[in-house]
Amino acid sequence: MHPDLSPHLHTEECNNLTMEFKNCNIEHKVLRFVGRCDKVYDRMVHCFHLERQAKRIKNNEEAKQHQALVRQRMLAEMRSDREKGIVN
Repeated sequence: MHPDLSPHLHTEECNNLTMEFKNCNIEHKVLRFVGRCDKVYDRMVHCFHLERQAKRIKNNEEAKQHQALVRQRMLAEMRSDREKGIVN
């Protein structure tokens, strides 16, 4: 099953493939059931896969940056508490 096909969620390339797939289904109402639009569908799904992969990598990098920032804040707070004598 493919994701939501709303244009604002995808790149221009994937939107073009989505439109090509929809047009193929409209033009070939019967032949689509015997594989007429399969190649277009496969290219569209592959494009979605590449989008998900890029998004996953980007989110992972952002999460690592956020975790590093949180660690820095925690260490700074622990150092200040130690200097004040709050924590041994």
